[in-house]
Amino acid sequence: MGPETTDKEIEIYQQRILELNRLAEIGQLSAGILHEIKNPVSFVNNFSRLSQGLVDDMKDIVQKQPADITEDDLADEKEMLETLSQNLLKINENGKRIERIIQGMLAQTRSDSAVLEPVDLNQLLEEYSKLAYQSVRAEDREFNVTLKYNLDPAIANVMLAKGEFGRVVLNLTNNACYAVNEKRKQGIESYEPVIEIITSRQEHELVIRICDNGIGIPEEIVSKLFDAFFTTKPQGKGTGLGLALTYTSVVNTHKGQIAVTSVLGEKTEFKITLPV
Repeated sequence: MGPETTDKEIEIYQQRILELNRLAEIGQLSAGILHEIKNPVSFVNNFSRLSQGLVDDMKDIVQKQPADITEDDLADEKEMLETLSQNLLKINENGKRIERIIQGMLAQTRSDSAVLEPVDLNQLLEEYSKLAYQSVRAEDREFNVTLKYNLDPAIANVMLAKGEFGRVVLNLTNNACYAVNEKRKQGIESYEPVIEIITSRQEHELVIRICDNGIGIPEEIVSKLFDAFFTTKPQGKGTGLGLALTYTSVVNTHKGQIAVTSVLGEKTEFKITLPV
């Protein structure tokens, strides 16, 4: 860009870079999304098939002459109705899960201004962290990690920009996956990769912690983590925008705070504090 480049043009370039970064993240997540959708779709298909079998059995009883219907038939029919009701509940639950995943992805593709709405924080953390994990698994089938959740059940709906905060969780979990995967590759005996996600409520704020027992971050780098285009990953593995956008979302959109603590070679913890 020459000296004649205007502030407006620079702003346009920056917007394009951010948009490309977001599209790259969506592309990376595609395999994880397919995997996450596959499980509830299998549930829906299986319970639908089982329910059809129950309906066929009930038809056999209903088609009998009233005089031929025994007490056992009536007991069987009652049991089948109860099972059918449970199956329909499970189909509905898994259908809603598919819907949430799709809505989450649609939110990722929108570039309009963030709108705060009531969101189940614990559910969002669990679903988006699993999406991030599955996207890493899709690229490296040898990668595995234990996802531990310690989520305060007293935390219900929180005012969030759902798609934007979803990207925050995706970025932080993706970084945690990278950290534990790099440590796994070192061949340390008895090393078990773990990512723990914790929520807690304190007086006038909510605290979210995303912790990993990976390679850690050198002390001199911690202060630069949220700078745009700064990345600790090798060339081609990161854009340096993930944590910068994460910081902007937490601090500007959600009026919260984000901090990181790390012990090199041992662990890293990102702590997000949101006002109630």
